Amino acid sequence: MIRQRLLQSGLTPEQVRARLQASGYPANLFDAYLGGAPPGAALPAGALELAAVQALGLPPVQQTLLPVDTGLIRMRGVNTPSTVFGVDVFRRTTTQFLPLLSGPVPPDYRLGPGDVTVLILTGDVELAYTLQVTREGFILIPQVGQVFVANLTLDQLRDVLYTRLGRVYSGVRRSNPTTRFDISVANVRTNQVYVVGEVTQPGAYQISSLGTVLTALYVAGGVTERANMRLVELRRLGKTIATLDLYDYLLRGDTRSDVRLETGDV
Repeated sequence: MIRQRLLQSGLTPEQVRARLQASGYPANLFDAYLGGAPPGAALPAGALELAAVQALGLPPVQQTLLPVDTGLIRMRGVNTPSTVFGVDVFRRTTTQFLPLLSGPVPPDYRLGPGDVTVLILTGDVELAYTLQVTREGFILIPQVGQVFVANLTLDQLRDVLYTRLGRVYSGVRRSNPTTRFDISVANVRTNQVYVVGEVTQPGAYQISSLGTVLTALYVAGGVTERANMRLVELRRLGKTIATLDLYDYLLRGDTRSDVRLETGDV
């Protein structure tokens, strides 16, 4: 069914891979479906693949039987509207809960391993570097060396770079500079988070580092009719750091409690 959805979408393999990467999924997730397998060949589809189909903006794939980690098989049934207010919001084929991946990152965005930054110097020198944050939290700038950037905002990083770049490029200074620089985020990393409890497809998901609690609920298929819509908990390092009342969002559009997620969040 996934192969059929991809063929009907009219998207090229390159477009599919680009959209997957932009949504925080592995770019090669659908390569098996984009290959030369016979049209009738059955390929296994897990929760990640099913969620990624909706992230591409394609109609969801309905499966009669849904395997779960307990080893039991439960019937999904037909996609009938729920009588519980708010449950159907997450079942729609939409991207309303996916993070905006174009444009600059928010001012409070903190860099982490996997982010890709671009450093541009103009004036006395004309240079541009694409710098990926390593697993240890460093970027390596030619002629400058390693700079620790993990958990820094872009404004904080600019303060650090004034000092580090100024040691190599004399024109980089705060007053009367002859060399100017700019640092920005070209690609954001993916975080692995865990969605458990009364959701349609509990499990581990890789989502964009710009993703929030609502994003995680959406990729997990939304909440079930038994869920407490007024108490969605976010746990980090074993402690509850935020609670979200879904009705605050659904009735008033209040997203103040919709916290951005980090790797390992539950």
